[in-house]
Amino acid sequence: QFDVLADRIRTEYKIPVKFEQAALYTARWLAADDHKVLKAFIDANRSAIAYDHDGDPVFLARNAWHLQDAEDKQKAIRFTATK
Repeated sequence: QFDVLADRIRTEYKIPVKFEQAALYTARWLAADDHKVLKAFIDANRSAIAYDHDGDPVFLARNAWHLQDAEDKQKAIRFTATK
């Protein structure tokens, strides 16, 4: 399906397209009652943070251990699979 999408973008918009594989296990939306705690986590994990179309932070775990470690160490942060 990505080939079809790439072809349409190239044809309709005349934009070169290249898809690259990412080594990610899963994504989790982040939330916390204390904004400072959330900001500190985001600042310390910039390479594993993205933002969705609403501007909300998303944690990109590279494997199951990475996710579990973050959840274990950050009890004040909620890691949710859906928004």
